[in-house]
Amino acid sequence: MNNQSTKDKDARSSNAMAATSHPLATEEALKILKMGGNAVDASIAASNAVDASIAASIVLSVVEPNATSIGGDCFAIVKMDNKDAVSFNGSGLAPEKLNYNFFKDRNIDKIGLTSPHSVTIPGALNAWEKIHKEFGKLDFERLFLGAIDIAKNGHRVTKVVSNAWKNSLNKINGNENSKKIFLKDGRTYQENELMKNIALGETLEAISKKGSKEFYEGEIAKDIIETLNELGGVHTFEDFSKQSTIRSDTIKSNYKGDFIHQCPPNGPGVTVLIMMKLLEKLNIQNYKFNSTERFHLEAEVTKQAYKVKETILGDPNFVNFNLEEILSDKNIEEIFNKINLNSCSDVGDLNIPAHPETIYLTVVDKDLNSVSIINSVCYVFGSGITTNKSGILLHNRGTNFRVENGHPNCIAGLKRPLHTIIPGMLIDKNNKATLSYGVMGGQYQPVGQVHVLNNMIDFGMGPQEALSFPRAFHFNNIYKLEKTVDKEIFHGLKEIGHNVEYFDGTHGGGQAIKINRSEGDLLGGSDPRKDGYAKGY
Repeated sequence: MNNQSTKDKDARSSNAMAATSHPLATEEALKILKMGGNAVDASIAASNAVDASIAASIVLSVVEPNATSIGGDCFAIVKMDNKDAVSFNGSGLAPEKLNYNFFKDRNIDKIGLTSPHSVTIPGALNAWEKIHKEFGKLDFERLFLGAIDIAKNGHRVTKVVSNAWKNSLNKINGNENSKKIFLKDGRTYQENELMKNIALGETLEAISKKGSKEFYEGEIAKDIIETLNELGGVHTFEDFSKQSTIRSDTIKSNYKGDFIHQCPPNGPGVTVLIMMKLLEKLNIQNYKFNSTERFHLEAEVTKQAYKVKETILGDPNFVNFNLEEILSDKNIEEIFNKINLNSCSDVGDLNIPAHPETIYLTVVDKDLNSVSIINSVCYVFGSGITTNKSGILLHNRGTNFRVENGHPNCIAGLKRPLHTIIPGMLIDKNNKATLSYGVMGGQYQPVGQVHVLNNMIDFGMGPQEALSFPRAFHFNNIYKLEKTVDKEIFHGLKEIGHNVEYFDGTHGGGQAIKINRSEGDLLGGSDPRKDGYAKGY
């Protein structure tokens, strides 16, 4: 039995499985699973030694500082096998003093990537703790041990992470604290070099013993606030005390007999549901999986769904919208009528903020409990701001706000920005999870999820093949194709009227675990665009 995925083959296991973007996170998750912990415990452990706080959100917060941190945000879907799926929204609030007039009075029309105003209250740690309190089995402290060890004693930098590091030299150089931790002799860390963050290790240790209270009310909160205020930020202890995780039902829609589950707004999961409804009406399965028609229709539904997202959605505590109406047959039909197989629709210039950075992981345990969890610092290395004492890199999710009066995503005090990170899950008519999955890559994520779902449901691919398959992304009126997309498709899209180009990078990453209930095993894949793998036992 092939218990570990490769770029060409699914991992296969009859017991439990973890799939993450980094080998150390996957192995830590498996270590937790083998101790008898469930999927929730494993996902947290595999989610924070790079980010600091629940092993892969903790391990990953240590080993992938380019993408995640305890100074970032989190969304998760938890599906205990005998219960309904639950959504956890660990996105951060804007400081109460920030609003449209604050920026207007200072002639600022966009929140800068390295501005202290880009740092919303980090929500990941609170979410991890809340998930664990409800569903976890092991002591919370145990989940931090792997990440603490890695932070203090070091880890070898992987290829993808080193490349992201290299491209972030200027951002890191802009902050004295970041330079001390994330540069070596004035340069970025190279592949296979040993990297330590002893201050973060000590911070994780304090949190493991005292809980998230230390982060939001104690000395760590003080350190974050002082760091940001020294740079001109307006964060307060009151802001940190008001941060809380939103636990809710998932939102869902039927696709060919199964239900696609997403987190509600301010997450962008509804975008996936819109796109899948449209592609079902367009009979996407009737076209070849590697055809101009398939890529064209994917671009067309992307444009239409993103228009809905950018012009209607925002924090539901500040913006009124009706999800039932958005997903209604009537509305989907109206959008469907705008799509033509032989021409391009025009949705105008949406001017969507560009690509943030992310990590995603999924875990399924021996009882078939499933966790789909995603963490992020937004752009690569977030704000570039590292705290004075605690070694925490802070995200810059606040850059996703608009400084546009009347816009549904306009900045306001204690408002959550329209997010990009989304975990996904497929659940059958008997309320049993059949696929836990997610795709990384900032604004690309909804498109990536749809691409993978179509690959698996409509074109019969396994998880690994579905994740590895060539990708394209229509974004801000440019259709960017990975270089692995056939030239025939490139020219076909151009003939239809797309502004199409190849680019040197890749779109996102991703992980997926298929629960094959009829065969009694798990099939897992991990995106070759990243450093990780899926592995079971």
